[in-house]
Amino acid sequence: MPTKHNPYTYIHNDIKKMEFFWDQFKIPGSVTPPLDKWKNNIPFFEQISSHNSVLILIWDASHNRILFAVDKKKVVGHDMSLYMAENGIFFSMSNIHPDYLAAGLMMQQTAFKYILETNEAEQGNVIVNFDGLYKKNNGEYFHFLQQIVALDADINHPPTIFLSYIQDISYYKKEKTANMVITRSGEAALWNFNFDRQILEPIQSTSSQEKKVLAFLGRGKQSKEIASQLGISSHTVDTHRRNLLKKTNCVDTTGLITYAKLVGLL
Repeated sequence: MPTKHNPYTYIHNDIKKMEFFWDQFKIPGSVTPPLDKWKNNIPFFEQISSHNSVLILIWDASHNRILFAVDKKKVVGHDMSLYMAENGIFFSMSNIHPDYLAAGLMMQQTAFKYILETNEAEQGNVIVNFDGLYKKNNGEYFHFLQQIVALDADINHPPTIFLSYIQDISYYKKEKTANMVITRSGEAALWNFNFDRQILEPIQSTSSQEKKVLAFLGRGKQSKEIASQLGISSHTVDTHRRNLLKKTNCVDTTGLITYAKLVGLL
């Protein structure tokens, strides 16, 4: 990876540290597959960005380059050419809030390790969701959710081309929190970044009863009605609700339902 004249080295103070990070999950011996497949979907991606408040990125992991970027609704408002420049990945990382940079790096490392250790036939079904604070072009930070899926996963080679959706979830998440949820074939694994210890900690997966409560909440049911349906007390329902809020770091039940739908918990 070139180090010459990179204006974003300050995000790690030492460019060698950043290079070392990317090398940790760089796919060994990978060859970038033909790119025409995702290029055929550009009109579709532009349509999605036009109708939804999402920044869409296509990332080539084998060369650590952002190949395509579109932000029709100005989620971040930056010039998209900055993302697609040679040092575009550094530009993107430089917009992560300094307090969240370690969380973002650890989550990406954990996510790509998870993907590469997944059976090849399942790699295309893995969806990575992680959040943090990101800076808009006006200098303001917002709580973002980034969702990543492999576009080129098959049995012949490890995935190298990834699609990312980035959206604003500020209204749903508590301050100073960062979560990661990875879903695969209906199963979900959860992590939470511990800011005090600066480590990424796995969270106990939602229990079967919590999933049932969450499903009822998603249908607009109240505690008493849920309790009656499940044959438990309203107090127990509220306990499950609090546990779900704690695991997801959402501000309230409305935020929980929205976030759960976004990341595949509901």
